[in-house]
Amino acid sequence: MACTIIQFPPVRETSDLINISTVQQSCRKLKAGLIAPAAEEVTHELANEHAAEPIKDMNDIIRVSQFLIGQKRFRDNMLFIVGINFGLRVSDLTSLRFSHIINDDCTFRDRFAILEKKTKNTRAHKRNRYITVNTAVVEAVTLYLENTPGVRLSDFMFRSESNNGSNENKPIHRASVDNILKGIARDLGLGNRMSTHTLRKTFAYHQMVMSGNDPRKLLLLQKMFGHSSAAQTLDYIGITSEEIDEAYRRLNLGSVSCNYLVDSDLVEGEFLVG
Repeated sequence: MACTIIQFPPVRETSDLINISTVQQSCRKLKAGLIAPAAEEVTHELANEHAAEPIKDMNDIIRVSQFLIGQKRFRDNMLFIVGINFGLRVSDLTSLRFSHIINDDCTFRDRFAILEKKTKNTRAHKRNRYITVNTAVVEAVTLYLENTPGVRLSDFMFRSESNNGSNENKPIHRASVDNILKGIARDLGLGNRMSTHTLRKTFAYHQMVMSGNDPRKLLLLQKMFGHSSAAQTLDYIGITSEEIDEAYRRLNLGSVSCNYLVDSDLVEGEFLVG
């Protein structure tokens, strides 16, 4: 998707106002490979919803994005793209502000830290997670900003549009996210099992698929989601028995015909992720 320059009506200048020209330049540089992506770091998180399903077909992911853009629903497209690329719980996703991913000089950050919040056994658990900002996210955010003048760094990325036309800076509610996803599924014939967890499950599913169902990636996702077993993670993200079989076939530990990646600098307890 090209980052097309769009002219906007003049807006009131403040130090917090996002400079769209600088954002667009940062987007073009990242897409040209001039900004090197940082390594992703993942942390513990537990998920307990199993009703939703991931979007497994890449063509369906593209269909959703094109559908939303065609309807000029740029906020919802940004929500969808950021959700499936960051893999955050919806409560953490909707708490994001533009300052999380855009620097004070209106260039995109390589990565950022977010304090994830999770309630478990009536106790609040918080932990920093570091997230890489990839090209798909940059494109979706740039497209939104090109079509939404006057956005500030302090604004929530996914602002509520139900404030009776007011300019109040409030994040979208979880129920609204759920309704948006269910509406998309209905309009595009994607079934009736899309909900807020669809975004996170789609992230996890494609992490596994793109790794070739590497068991090491499964362990990484298990730790990220805080699951007690790999089987629980597979069930959560919707990996089928056929895909599990393929993962075992690919493992081949001890086979003299397989090439293994060995790093002598790894310390005990660490592993490489492909």
